[in-house]
Amino acid sequence: MVRIVRSSLFKRQLLEFTIGYRSRAGSGIALKFVDQIETGIRFITAKPLACSVHTRLEGKEFRKRRLENFPVSIFFRLESDNTIVLEALYAHRMNISAQLPNDIK
Repeated sequence: MVRIVRSSLFKRQLLEFTIGYRSRAGSGIALKFVDQIETGIRFITAKPLACSVHTRLEGKEFRKRRLENFPVSIFFRLESDNTIVLEALYAHRMNISAQLPNDIK
């Protein structure tokens, strides 16, 4: 059984992105965004190695899964005990690597 852990950075960003979509485009778009996040997490849970490697930091390999209808990816890493750590939401113009070392769980 795969265990999903959401980092504090991931939780904060999910809330910020959802609020941003709701304020700019309405509740319907915000709900579609959350649905796409859940779809992405289900894919990551089922096929984590099918997601491309984005970078390696501090001896850890980080992968990403791009959402279908939003310019955002889910940034995650695998641990040896069947745990997937959702580290961040990666907006395609954001330098997430600069933020991670301070927020890595």
